[in-house]
Amino acid sequence: FSKLSKSIPYETAIIFENKKISFSQLDQMSNSLAHFLREYGIKSNDIVPIICERTYFYIIAAFAIMKAGGAFVFIDPEFPNDRINYMIEEVNPKIILKYHSDKNIHLKLKYISSVYQYDLQSHNYDEHTEYIENINKADDTCYIFFTSGTTGKPKGVLISHDNLAHYCIHSQTQNGVNCIYDKEYKKVLAFTQFTYAMIVIEIYYNLLKGKTLVLCNNKEYNDPELLGQLINKYEIEFLVSTPSRINNYLSNIHFKESIKKVKIFNFSGEPITNNFIKSLRLLTNEDIYVGLGLTEATAYCALSKVTADDIKNEIITIGHPTCNYKFYILDNDLKPVPIGVKGEIYIGGYSISKGYLNREELTSQRFIDNHIDPSSKTKLYKTGDIGRWTKDGRIVYIGRSDFQVKIRGQRVELPEIENTIMKYPEIDYVIVIYKNNNINNYLLCYYKTNSNKELNENDLKEFVSKQLPSYMCPNYYMRLNEIPLSPSGKLNRKALPEIDISKIS
Repeated sequence: FSKLSKSIPYETAIIFENKKISFSQLDQMSNSLAHFLREYGIKSNDIVPIICERTYFYIIAAFAIMKAGGAFVFIDPEFPNDRINYMIEEVNPKIILKYHSDKNIHLKLKYISSVYQYDLQSHNYDEHTEYIENINKADDTCYIFFTSGTTGKPKGVLISHDNLAHYCIHSQTQNGVNCIYDKEYKKVLAFTQFTYAMIVIEIYYNLLKGKTLVLCNNKEYNDPELLGQLINKYEIEFLVSTPSRINNYLSNIHFKESIKKVKIFNFSGEPITNNFIKSLRLLTNEDIYVGLGLTEATAYCALSKVTADDIKNEIITIGHPTCNYKFYILDNDLKPVPIGVKGEIYIGGYSISKGYLNREELTSQRFIDNHIDPSSKTKLYKTGDIGRWTKDGRIVYIGRSDFQVKIRGQRVELPEIENTIMKYPEIDYVIVIYKNNNINNYLLCYYKTNSNKELNENDLKEFVSKQLPSYMCPNYYMRLNEIPLSPSGKLNRKALPEIDISKIS
């Protein structure tokens, strides 16, 4: 990044609330903070949390931590206290970088950890702006994303410098040469949650390509009217999103009109329907790409442009494996399945994660030796996704092999929600179900109390909201007198009472 910044020093890297930051300024500001961190004692693989609102300080801090030799992890200040504390304890940091304009968040963070918290706004970015020597090796960790875990606690995915470098330099190309995107673009709308791995595409990949990020603030982030204004004002050309988010925003006339100017759409994070693509095609003839993006694979590992034939044949795939990734679709005996036959997707390649933080057993279960290509130097990641090959080498995504789902593009383990709700007094059984009505995703919670007593569900909802992020909180609760069982004694999910999700607000 420093080398790139010297070649285009005065070009705009970030636009945030009408403030422009050049590549040279971003490089120097991150150098300054990196020198401070190095002097503070940050060494290779030391993990530094960033707790801040949507601001360019996040990007400066992330680059600074990597330059200092450490690894960054973003923690959303809106998360419940228990979740923030758990993440901080997991990474065991020497220092926390923070910034928030909300006084309530400041007060919250004041009492949340004994670790020293350094305010990003108070740093003098004019000092020590010179280049800082690299101390990292290729396999050192450069960042961590926490994803939902089956134990009731999130798990940290470790991404190395080698993973990120291979991704940004090679994976978005055709055989390592030409860019995977057919059209040239300059302006990128950065409106993905900082906790979501797709920011690797939105922010780091695009900055390393010399693009300009238009970063939305907390208010703009989820307001289609304001986002439409940003798209129009800065002539946004490149956009990354989940399909359901854009689908919801299309009800806003200003946003709907604004996206007609976007040149490249990237969709991933959840299954995409042919109807959604058709509705988007009524608005624009620009390029639409659909892919598979996984935290354990750094970001996109499969991607293809949607064609007219795809829409006509009503087959929307997750594309071809991108450069430096190897896909295998295997049966239960870990043998490759024929074309057209469904199986579980396993992925290898240079951008596959090192594994999970402090979870050696889980890492060994999910990252296995490549028995199909023993000469491979990388592990195979067991995705839990079911798919099948098409004749032209693309992959049709079918669904999950377990109870892992995606809500608003965020990966969620239903057992984590269930284990959290089980902590509430009087509850002795919980089942959380994922529903989709082609417009929105819903989480439905069925529970049973140990004495079949009525609970105050408002108290229960408040309890859950303090334990889990909003996207993991069920939309509807139903108390059961008894658990429906199959003849074998297992839960019979099909016998659960139906809930009319059309009536859920």
